[in-house]
Amino acid sequence: MMGGRRGQAGVALITALLITALVTVAAVAMASRQQLDIRRTGNLMEVDQAWQYALGVEAWARQILAADDASRDTLDYLKDPWAAPVPSLPVEGGSVQGSVEDLQGRFNLNNLLKGDGQPDPVQERILQNLFDRVALTDAKLNLGPYLVDALVDWQDAGPDVYRNGAEDGEYLGLAPPYRAANRPMASPSELLTVAGFSARAVAKLTPLVATLPAASGPLKLNINTAPEVVLMSLDAKLTPSMAQQIEAYRKKTPFDSAADFVQYLKREFDVTVDPNLVDVKSEYFLVNALASIGRGNVQLYSLLKRSNNEITTLQRSIGVY
Repeated sequence: MMGGRRGQAGVALITALLITALVTVAAVAMASRQQLDIRRTGNLMEVDQAWQYALGVEAWARQILAADDASRDTLDYLKDPWAAPVPSLPVEGGSVQGSVEDLQGRFNLNNLLKGDGQPDPVQERILQNLFDRVALTDAKLNLGPYLVDALVDWQDAGPDVYRNGAEDGEYLGLAPPYRAANRPMASPSELLTVAGFSARAVAKLTPLVATLPAASGPLKLNINTAPEVVLMSLDAKLTPSMAQQIEAYRKKTPFDSAADFVQYLKREFDVTVDPNLVDVKSEYFLVNALASIGRGNVQLYSLLKRSNNEITTLQRSIGVY
């Protein structure tokens, strides 16, 4: 009798211990889950707060661009108020910073097709000049003419391959397969999907190219804000030393018209550039806003258009333009 009671007591004790252990495990799991939920909620709140601060930088850019337009300044150049970056500023829980870039200082990839959808040989030559200049900075880069052809094919509506380009037949053979866009490009990062472009090439080209609307004709290059390598793409005769001279000149005296720039090139270097390719006023700007709140970080790129005293946000993207 006594042995049976002791056995039953032992079983009861073990059962009680098991139940206690299970309750303890469940309690720890619930507490851990609660902590994770609290942390997840906190992260979401911090990211949302960072997003609002980034939108604040965009709003600042809209205001400063509108003020520049209202001043009736006929030039856009790198000493304009909008060109001064906002340094990292402390805000509650973190920091925020931003900058504005004139995208018409870059080569517009959507210039490759005319309004009628046909390739523009002048813009093709300028882009190839740019490729050649960039290739000189990196011996591992291969930026041959076939890349320009591939870009034309990527944008044109026709199914036929343009010279040494690529159409659906090539893209459908990839893993995973996809088709040519057959439309204007929406982002420089789209270069990664175009046949022949390596990640190394895209990294080199992305700061120098833009994807802006050009339905009414090629968008003109702002020669007061274009980097030296982009300036050299206007004519193969332009050398790095010439570009440096142009840069030094415009820092002191920005060009006040396309004609002024063309005359300067002819006078100083005996180089002829079509004045219809360039301008000194811009419509499209890129806002780069970085906001950090706690563990939340948001890098916002906003494409703005300034026209007729109005500032319009055309596109927003996070992490990459």
